[in-house]
Amino acid sequence: MLDACRSSQPFRDVIAMSTLLANASRLKPEIRLAQAVSQFEADLSSEHKAAFHTYRSQSHNSPPSQSDVMRFTAEIDRRASGRVGAGRCFGPRLINVLQAVQQFAALGDVIVGGSQNIITCGVWSLVRMTLLFMVSSTSYLEKFSVLFMTIGRSAPRYQIMGLLYPLSKNLQSSLSEYFIVVVRLCHQLLKFTQKSIWEQLVSPLSDSDTNTYQSELDLWANLVKEELRLLESCSKYDYETTWKQTRRIGNASLFSRTTQYQDWRVRPDSCTLVYTGKLGSGKSVLLANVVDDLNLDVQDKNIAVAYFFCRHDILESLKARTVIRSLARQLLRPIPDLHVAAEFLDETTSALDFEDLLSLLQRALPPNFKAYFILDGVDECSDVERQILMRQVRKLQETFALFLCVSTRREVDNALGLRLEQFTAPSVISIPDDNPDIENFIGEELESCLQSGKLAIGDPALVLEIQNSLLEGAQGMFLWVALQIESLCAEKTDKAIRQALADLPEDLSETFSRILRRSKDLGKPYQRPILELITVAHRPLTTEELREALSVVPGDTTWRPARLLNELYSTLTCCGSLIAVDEEELTIRLVHHSVKQFLLSGSKDLNGIPFTIDSAYKRMADIIVTYLNYGVFGTQLSTIVVPQIMTASAPSRIILSTLDSSNNARSLTLKFLHLRKQPNNDIGKALAAASKHFTPRLVDEFHFHSYAKSYWIHHTWCISEQEPVVYNLLVELFKGQVVDTDVIDEYGRAPLL
Repeated sequence: MLDACRSSQPFRDVIAMSTLLANASRLKPEIRLAQAVSQFEADLSSEHKAAFHTYRSQSHNSPPSQSDVMRFTAEIDRRASGRVGAGRCFGPRLINVLQAVQQFAALGDVIVGGSQNIITCGVWSLVRMTLLFMVSSTSYLEKFSVLFMTIGRSAPRYQIMGLLYPLSKNLQSSLSEYFIVVVRLCHQLLKFTQKSIWEQLVSPLSDSDTNTYQSELDLWANLVKEELRLLESCSKYDYETTWKQTRRIGNASLFSRTTQYQDWRVRPDSCTLVYTGKLGSGKSVLLANVVDDLNLDVQDKNIAVAYFFCRHDILESLKARTVIRSLARQLLRPIPDLHVAAEFLDETTSALDFEDLLSLLQRALPPNFKAYFILDGVDECSDVERQILMRQVRKLQETFALFLCVSTRREVDNALGLRLEQFTAPSVISIPDDNPDIENFIGEELESCLQSGKLAIGDPALVLEIQNSLLEGAQGMFLWVALQIESLCAEKTDKAIRQALADLPEDLSETFSRILRRSKDLGKPYQRPILELITVAHRPLTTEELREALSVVPGDTTWRPARLLNELYSTLTCCGSLIAVDEEELTIRLVHHSVKQFLLSGSKDLNGIPFTIDSAYKRMADIIVTYLNYGVFGTQLSTIVVPQIMTASAPSRIILSTLDSSNNARSLTLKFLHLRKQPNNDIGKALAAASKHFTPRLVDEFHFHSYAKSYWIHHTWCISEQEPVVYNLLVELFKGQVVDTDVIDEYGRAPLL
C-alpha cells in the first residue's frame, strides 16, 4: 500500500498543476487525460479505489505485456462462464481494445515523459476494472462486449509506434486524445453499473451516446493511423484474427485431462505434441483453447506463447514464410530494443529471408529463452510449403527451447507428410470419437439457442431427446453437431423436430447437401454466385465487398447502384449455415474447409450444374475485369449543384445520388415520405442539406475496388480470346494502365498469356 501511495504522488502533482492551468489556456491533451483518470477514480468505492491503486502500482513497476492481455481475456471468459453460460466466449471481442491500451501503457515513459507514465498506467488499470465490472453486469455483458469489439476495429495497435513517439508531437497528442475518449466512456459505463437494476431499466444506456464515443474514437484513431502510414509499408500478417474467430466457437478441456499435455508443458528442452483427429473433430477449437490455457499458466516474461492458425481461404497464411515471419514477430514482441534488427534489414528487399530471421532470433533472444508455439491447419498447406515450414520449425527447435503443438487430420487419404522424425521429441494424442467435450458442447449450444429464442420447443422433455440423438450421431464431430442444431432451430413444431431427429444425416457430405436443398427458396439466383466467390477469394471478402461484387453484370461497365442488394444478410440465407459472417471483421467465409472440398468434389447446384474450380474462378475474373472498367473510378465529380426539385416530381435516382449508405438512405427516405404529402414543397434544399452528410463516393469508398486491384492477377489467368467481351475489357485495363501488365502470379502466369 505504501508503494501505491508513493506511485500516486506524481499523479496528484499532475492533477494539481492541471487545476492551476485550467483558466489560463486550453490544457494539453496529456493533462486532460490525467484529469479524466482522476475523475474516474473519484467515483470508485473505497474498496475499488484500493484495487485501482494496486493495479496502477503494479503496472507502473512492471508495464503490461501482450501476455497480460491474453491472460486477462482468458480470465474474463472464465468468470463469464459461471454467469452467462459455459458456451459464451466474450474475451476475443476485447483483445483489440486491450492491446491498444497495453501498448499505450507500456510506452508511457515516451508519451508523457519520465515518472508521469503513471497516467498511462492509470488508463490500463481503469479499463481493466471497467471490463471486470462489465462481467458482473450479466444483463448488459453482450451489449458492452459488442461495444468494445466495435471500438476495437479501429483501435491504434502498431508495434512500431515506439520508434516514432519522440519525433511526432502530433502522434503523442492524437493518442492522448484517443484515450481521453476511452476513459470518458469507461467512466460512463462505471456510473451505469453503479445504478440499481430499476434505475438501469428506467434510464438505459443510450445507443446515441455510445455512437458518439465510437465516432470520436474513430476520428482520433484515423489521425494516429495517418501519422504511421509511411511506416506501415512493411505490413505484417494479421495472425490474431483467425485465432479469435476460432476461439469464439467454444470451449474445450480434453487437453487438460491428459498426462501427455501436462508433460509437454514442463519439459526442459524442445519437444512436440501432435494432435490427430477426424474431419470436424474440433482440432482447431482445441488448439485455440490451448493458447488460452498457456497464457493463463505462463507468468515468466522469458517464456513466450506464440500461435498461428492456417486458413484455407487466406492463401497468404498457407505459405511457410508467412508462418515463420509471424512466429519471429511474436517472439521478438517483448524484446525492448527493436533496433537490434537494423543490421539485418536490406534496403533492397521487403522482408527478411529464413536465414536472416534465424540469425536475428539468435542475436535478440536471451540465452534462457523458452517459447510455446501452437500451429494449426498445416493440412491446408501444399506439400512443398509444408515441408519448408517443418524444416524451419525444426531448425528453431534446435536453436532454443521451442515447445511445438501441432494438429493434423487422421484420415487415411491425408498425405500430410508430417512424419514424426521431422520433430524434436514428438508425442501423439488422438482425439477420440467419444470426446467428453462433445457432450458439453451440445449442452452449451442448446442452452444458448434456447436462451436467445433461436430454438423454440413446446415439450421441455424434448431437449433431452435432442441431446441424446446428437450425442449418438456425432461420432466425435463438433461440426456435424453444430450444423444439426442450426437445422433443428429452423423447425417450427415439436413434431417437425422429432421427425428431423429420426432422420439425421450420417455424415458431413449429406449434411451439406441437405442444407443447400433446404435453403434453395431463400435466394436461388444468388446461391451459386455467393458460394463460388467465397470459395475462390484469396482472402475473406467483407460483406460490403461481396455486396458490390454480386451487383456486377459481366460485360456491363456502367456503375448501377440500383443493382446493389438492399439487404445482404437475408440474401445470405440461401446458403444456409454453410457460410458464416464474422461479428468483428464483418467478413464472410465458409463455415469449415470441408465445405470447399464438398463443393468442388462433384456437388451440383439447384439447376443440376456441378460446382467446379474453373467456373468459380471464371465468375470472379469476369466480375473483377468488368468492375475495374467502371467509368466512375476516373470521373469523380468535385462539385454539387443544388437544383430546384418539386417533391411530386423527384425521381428516386436523384435522392440516391446524395447517399452513401443504406442507413442514411433509410433516414432520408422516411423524411422524403413525409414531404411527399406536401406536393408543392421544394425538396432541393432538403437534398442539399443531406448532401453535407452524404459525400460523393471516392474510389476508396467502392469497397470491392481494393480487392479487385490487389488480386486481379490471381483470377484473370482464365480469361481467353474465346470470350471476346471480357477479354477486350481486360485489354482496355492494360491500355488505360489501370493494372500493371508486368506482374505475374505465384505460379508464374502472366495475363493474356
